[in-house]
Amino acid sequence: MVNFSVFNELSLPLDNIKEFENFFELLTALRNLGLEKIRMDRELTQYPEILPNISFQQLVGQMTDKNKKRRLLSFLKNGISVIESPLILDKEEEHEQFLENEYSYNGNVTIGGLACCDVWNTICVSFLSHNKWDSENINLQKQTILDEEKIITIRHASKKEHLEFHQQFFDEMEQELKLEINQNNFWKKREKLFPKKIIFTKEVEKQIKNLDSRVFQQAIGILRDVEKNRKEITDFKHSGESQSVKDDDSLKNKRSFTVDDTKVYFDLHIKSLFNANRIYFLKKEDKIYIGYIGTHLKTKKND
Repeated sequence: MVNFSVFNELSLPLDNIKEFENFFELLTALRNLGLEKIRMDRELTQYPEILPNISFQQLVGQMTDKNKKRRLLSFLKNGISVIESPLILDKEEEHEQFLENEYSYNGNVTIGGLACCDVWNTICVSFLSHNKWDSENINLQKQTILDEEKIITIRHASKKEHLEFHQQFFDEMEQELKLEINQNNFWKKREKLFPKKIIFTKEVEKQIKNLDSRVFQQAIGILRDVEKNRKEITDFKHSGESQSVKDDDSLKNKRSFTVDDTKVYFDLHIKSLFNANRIYFLKKEDKIYIGYIGTHLKTKKND
């Protein structure tokens, strides 16, 4: 799970400057619940319109209420929430692959905050600038890279009262923080952390210790989302191997891991980790076996 919410840029421009007050109350409530950061697709000062035909700089210049002006400037200086921009940072460029799925809201394609809410599996926040944003959930149409179409529901809030509807999400986030998973204690904790769905082959114990810490955290976050039924493992960008790998016994052996005391070839792998790292998985009945977490394995092309 991530430690930030995402901003719905479609809720701009505002109808009234008073809507900032409601937004600040929402962000304060989020901070108290453990989400101190908010991701935006750009800095707030860079949006062309905050009010119709009025930029942020023009708005600040026109404000005569010193208290409201102070709060607005405090927000920009991370006094209410820590603002991060853009929605997907450079070091997280692998997550841009998720946007190969086509997201639409009310028939219009979007790759902004609403889409990234699904990518990050977090909560999207909006200004209460229209009745359509007065909702705890927002429905999006999602067309996957396999041309499958479905309606998805993302968590949403435009006022602090909406957050009560998402209490389970915040409870789960708090529990995740208490787990204190790290590379040193993971192997001993794995069965407690993954009691129902995910099973790690014995080969993973050594792999985990050699991972970049960022890759470890990202991989465990993905697998915890699958274990807790927040995501399906096939929701993440994945593929099978090329025929040249399948036809080469030595390359197949590098992708064979122990399942029930037998070496089994793992074909499918998640491709959404930092620096082209991979998670090889095998679905067997109601279980998902993880055979490998690490750097890109050797292929014919990189002999």
